[in-house]
Amino acid sequence: MVSDEERLTVVNVVASTRVAEELNLPDIAIQLNCEYEPEQFPGVVYRVVDPKLAILMFRSGRAVCTGGKNKANIHTGIERMINDLRGAGIETWDKEDVEIEVQNMVATYALHYPEDYDGFDKWEPEKALAGEPRKLNLNNLTFHLPFDKVEYEPEQFPGLIYRLDYPKVVCLIFGSGKMVITGARHKDEILEAVQIIQDELADLL
Repeated sequence: MVSDEERLTVVNVVASTRVAEELNLPDIAIQLNCEYEPEQFPGVVYRVVDPKLAILMFRSGRAVCTGGKNKANIHTGIERMINDLRGAGIETWDKEDVEIEVQNMVATYALHYPEDYDGFDKWEPEKALAGEPRKLNLNNLTFHLPFDKVEYEPEQFPGLIYRLDYPKVVCLIFGSGKMVITGARHKDEILEAVQIIQDELADLL
């Protein structure tokens, strides 16, 4: 049987850090050949090719890294940025003094159900993983999930939005059986949210 972790794909990790007391953005843009259009956005965009990341640097010395698939990607990208800054003669804090905090993780997950599942019929759990993601009846789900935690307006957005209090994440559930989880800071929180959703769906049967 495929585990929850194996069926989970982290698609984006966003982390923040601070690398200096202050950064001279126009100088950085020139020295490192970065994107900098202050009339449109107040930060410099520093791009890493491998792993593919974008790091936004601000005058305050803060930086936000996005596009990572895990914490190792983030640390690699920020370390490379600090090395490039120092190589260009731009002062930063020592790497060991730079703290990196994950702000948000976004992951996708496929809920697998047999083809004849409509939200109410009996089904065989051992066959649940056999097929592709199954179409879910999102209208039915809205009546069975806590009403104050659910938003479903298909004319505006095709997915059902389910907000969990703990872990504090938002789950977007689509009729295809695909799910997007956002707002977590640790992978464990995502796996916990997946388990909660599965338990909620199991209660419909």
